[in-house]
Amino acid sequence: MQYVIDCSFSSALYLPDEESGDARNFFINLKEDDQVFVPILWWYETVNVLNISTKRKRLNRNHISIVINLLNKMNLITDFEYGAQFAEELFDLTQLYHVTSYDAAYLELAHRKRAKLMSLDEDLISAAKAIGIK
Repeated sequence: MQYVIDCSFSSALYLPDEESGDARNFFINLKEDDQVFVPILWWYETVNVLNISTKRKRLNRNHISIVINLLNKMNLITDFEYGAQFAEELFDLTQLYHVTSYDAAYLELAHRKRAKLMSLDEDLISAAKAIGIK
């Protein structure tokens, strides 16, 4: 099975006040042949979450190193495809489904990979359903 995860979903693994049994169970139950994709944007969003979490004293620097090490061990497949060939589709997704361009990147990747989208963001989940993404 192929999956795309967004930052809200993966952040629920390590943010103490945003714990999600769904996210935890998803990663525990992954099979060896499952593939988990993230757009390159995911890394920037994740580092931003970690940065804000340290500023708000939700995590300390030691926690950050542990989280980054764990994320690295998860064998996420970073999708590096970007550029003008995707810009029009991303724009159309933002207009049709009233999502940010960041959320549109997850929708586009899930659609292109024919993958299930894993998110805790209700607006993104609604847009995915409207497009036919599981």
